[in-house]
Amino acid sequence: MNASVDVAIVGGGFAGAATAWALVRAGVGDVVVLERETELGRFASGRGAGLGRQLADDDDTTALTVRGARVLSGELHDCWLASGGVLGFDDPALAEVYAARAAAFEVDVAPIDRESIVQLWPIAGRLDIACGLAVHGDGIIDIKRLLSHYASSGARIELGTEVVAIEPGVVVTRTGRIAAKVIVDASGAWAGRLTGDAPLDAFKRHLFVVEASSPGEPYLWHLGRREVYLRRDGGGILASACDATRTSPEDLAVDPAARAALADLLGDVSVSREWACVRSFTANRRMRVGRDPSRPWLVWAVGLGGHGATASAAVGEAAARAAIDAL
Repeated sequence: MNASVDVAIVGGGFAGAATAWALVRAGVGDVVVLERETELGRFASGRGAGLGRQLADDDDTTALTVRGARVLSGELHDCWLASGGVLGFDDPALAEVYAARAAAFEVDVAPIDRESIVQLWPIAGRLDIACGLAVHGDGIIDIKRLLSHYASSGARIELGTEVVAIEPGVVVTRTGRIAAKVIVDASGAWAGRLTGDAPLDAFKRHLFVVEASSPGEPYLWHLGRREVYLRRDGGGILASACDATRTSPEDLAVDPAARAALADLLGDVSVSREWACVRSFTANRRMRVGRDPSRPWLVWAVGLGGHGATASAAVGEAAARAAIDAL
């Protein structure tokens, strides 16, 4: 492969695919997405729970998740189920912090007590829930449909194309070199390795489908000292104990101890399916989206930290703006 493009995007997960989508919408037609796997979103984007959670742990991330959720529930509503969500807390002071953040970002919330939460989710009865917030505008994301929507934007997507180096104005792949006016590093947990920067931190998380009676919606995300989330999955429940084991970016092996950690929170459960995904973080746990301060040809869209599906449209818009500024 030898070519010349305006924008080359490295990585075909949510960040890269959404950036291509936003660039094409902005009128930049000479865009290529380079993905080393034979499908989009194989390691992180395509393996998450699809929880459309607007209120994140900090304001910077929340600005992106709120904007992303509004795009998903509006223009991209075919990828969104308006389920609502419940955030549970074992510390009422933290609930107050989240309520204040909701007010600052105009997210509609209402208090909900422990009894009501357990009535919605009997399987959560063992959790140390003191109080909660019902987040009416949250939802469930069809992650495969969303990735497919971004991929159908009109940008060229090259699957099975491994990038081995990013140089000023050039992306080096195993099959050739691509000259690009702007390069977007959206390589997820591999970010930094291709540019000579410090690599991101990669953590493995396990997800399970539990054979249990499902109450339907809204989903539950308990933000306690021991975190767990639950949502309906067909006739069962998709659950995660929100484990975070430092790992290598490509490690998708299921750890035997993960099922025991879930049972410790929820009690004896019958698991019908299990898998692992990898989440990546920058050192300060904030998403890195925008132009590199010392390399004007380089744009970052990395470190989504598990909020990639919800924030994807906003991340794509921000990265596309940065790329257009650099053209």
